[in-house]
Amino acid sequence: MPETNVSYPEAGVTKAADIAPEISIDYVNRFTQGIQKLQAILGVSNLMPVPDGGTIKTYKYTSDIKKGNVAEGEYIPLSSVKKTLDQTYDLPLNKWRRNTTAEAVQARGLAAALNDTDAKFVAGVQKLTRDDLYAAVTGTQKTSKAGKTLQATLASMWGALEVVFEDYEGFGDLDGGDSSKYVFFVNPTDVADYLGTATISTQTAFGINYLKDFLGLGTVIPTAKVEAGAVYGTAAQNLNIAYVPANGSAIASTFGLTSDATGLIGMTHSIVTTNATVDTLLMSGMKVFPEVSDAVLKGSITPGA
Repeated sequence: MPETNVSYPEAGVTKAADIAPEISIDYVNRFTQGIQKLQAILGVSNLMPVPDGGTIKTYKYTSDIKKGNVAEGEYIPLSSVKKTLDQTYDLPLNKWRRNTTAEAVQARGLAAALNDTDAKFVAGVQKLTRDDLYAAVTGTQKTSKAGKTLQATLASMWGALEVVFEDYEGFGDLDGGDSSKYVFFVNPTDVADYLGTATISTQTAFGINYLKDFLGLGTVIPTAKVEAGAVYGTAAQNLNIAYVPANGSAIASTFGLTSDATGLIGMTHSIVTTNATVDTLLMSGMKVFPEVSDAVLKGSITPGA
């Protein structure tokens, strides 16, 4: 006969709160640290929080500044500065869920069963952010002069970017001789051709391999998202990261999301009794975009150029 004086929940029962904090905080921190490393290699100085459903708008400015050497008493021509809408980016709150079965917990233990798959889960979300970064630069229609080799193409693009950013303000010390002020995206096979005759060490951050101070021109990121023979580049600080905060909101409190101070990503675990599983829920909304779309250039490696 079952005991009639047992109160519920029973002593010793495992609740969602018992598993969520440690594991969730661990992966929230890993993701945020990864974003911080991505900021470091791209030169992105600020993260921009945007409300759920908000939009980001960038603008183009065209100036017609007349000469000021007007004679005494003569008509002064009217100078003008026009502001036009360039790009509009939507930032929805993205949601991901995965599930761990009771059998997996029984076979491997709770921490191991969740950790192994959560690691892949978070890595998959990181990949979506990387894809967003590559899409932000490979969609440009602006070009720079082609070169016969990777070195020549990068050098030509560096010179073109120097011209583009000469009159731009708000991008940090772009005239201070810092070779890391530009970032270039290149197909790995083109980098491999160069590395066949040179010794270069690569570094990794946020799942991205990169070459710091490549040829003294800037940071080079090899990626298969760039077609062979193409090179994309811009000022590092031209790339921005906006996001929907996953903390301090009704969403966070309703779903019990764990996040850090930035709110870049929210995570929680919950027990599902209807099928004896544990849910992992991730919420985040990030967008990588160029502040000045005309300042992202595409170059070509053309041996016959």
